[in-house]
Amino acid sequence: MLASGMAVAGGLFAAGTASADNGAGITATLQPTLLSGSVDTGGGHVIQGGLFTLKTDDGKYIQTYCIDIDHGVKIKDSVKYQESDWASSSLGAPGKAEAAGKIRWILEHSYPKLSLDAVKTAAGISGDFSKEDAAAGTQAAIWRYSDNKTAATPIDPEAKQLTEYLAGSKNTGIPAEPKPSLDLDPASVTGKSGSKLGPFTLNSGADEVKLSVTGDSSGGKVKLIDKDGKAVGDLKGPIAKDTQLFLDVPAGTAAGSATVNASATTTVPTGRVFLSVGYTPEKHSQTMILAGSDEVTTAKSAKATWTQAKGPLLQASAKVDCTDNGVQVTITNTGDQDATVTVTPGKVTTVAAGKTVTVLVPVAEDAAYDIKVTGPGLSQEFKGVLDCKTSSTTGTTGTTGTTGTTGSTGTTGSGSTTGGGLAFTGGGGETPIIAGLAGALLLAGGAAVFALRRRGRHGRTSA
Repeated sequence: MLASGMAVAGGLFAAGTASADNGAGITATLQPTLLSGSVDTGGGHVIQGGLFTLKTDDGKYIQTYCIDIDHGVKIKDSVKYQESDWASSSLGAPGKAEAAGKIRWILEHSYPKLSLDAVKTAAGISGDFSKEDAAAGTQAAIWRYSDNKTAATPIDPEAKQLTEYLAGSKNTGIPAEPKPSLDLDPASVTGKSGSKLGPFTLNSGADEVKLSVTGDSSGGKVKLIDKDGKAVGDLKGPIAKDTQLFLDVPAGTAAGSATVNASATTTVPTGRVFLSVGYTPEKHSQTMILAGSDEVTTAKSAKATWTQAKGPLLQASAKVDCTDNGVQVTITNTGDQDATVTVTPGKVTTVAAGKTVTVLVPVAEDAAYDIKVTGPGLSQEFKGVLDCKTSSTTGTTGTTGTTGTTGSTGTTGSGSTTGGGLAFTGGGGETPIIAGLAGALLLAGGAAVFALRRRGRHGRTSA
């Protein structure tokens, strides 16, 4: 079967339902294409391993490898994915730091980050070497670290040689996590007139981030400033880690609101994690890691609300924490009175005026969570599926065969394969190829999910 083999599931809104996580960066939709080759993951268990293609919201393409082999990939459902941080994935689990660094080294030294010829030369490969070989060889090497599949080995001899090179002694690891394409956190803040609302924490790997304030009910009285109180315009890269922005609201400003906007055009850094947007195990799809990206345009916004009234002013955010196997809910009270807040299920806490309280909600692996946060003027709901481990708790790995390999051939495209550019596998100008492959892959994906569910597993499609 096709096997590539959330915690992030979207941004946080001022009210209503959101997903617990940072929502750092772009969102994209899984495409019905797969560039792959056969990989023996141990004991004669052969599956297809390789590159997926995702289409961003602005119509560009990115490519990913799997770091979550025992969870399903729902190709036929046009799954949405959200760029995220390592901490919200299996790479943030205890003891995974070295593995994460090894995986990033693989991505930086293989296809599609490097051209096919460059990879062939570096690995000392002399025989015929195709894009399918490169994709399968790279995926097998990644699985050795992401999923502890130490025996993962491609069937093709050239692909096997690549795997041994990428997982060999030359892999010294790159421990640093790449910056997000663009992140502005939290998605909402509250405060009093006469104060600085925030901070809004900005992170980006872009060369430039454009900033603006819209929907300003004060008529231009509020100003965007930095932590030193200086007015802020567009930011030029490199953007400092955790750049803090504030909205300065003059004393006496009538109650109102404004929106802080950030936008950037950039190539998403190789090694960023992508988590599926799904609120139930049935809609959750396997975790992926970025291998190549076109230049994309992304935007983030955050709302600031202020008042002159006395009383508590509450805001909540939530983030998956794979170190502690749960969801960290953070409640901030920027008002002048204490408030009692309920975090359902099971927690009641007092948040003092001007203070912040963080509550850990434990969640079982592979379980859906639905966390409600309520208090004076506050009603937030966070939903998602905890996926912090690479071994599914819904069953054991069965023999998958090689169903669905239709998508692994004839998708080479004409894009650049050097530097950080995206080597197309049905992306870019290859739209007719995507359409031609869609029917075959939808059928293969559906059959794969059906067969695996009969074995009691989370529906799994490989790459």
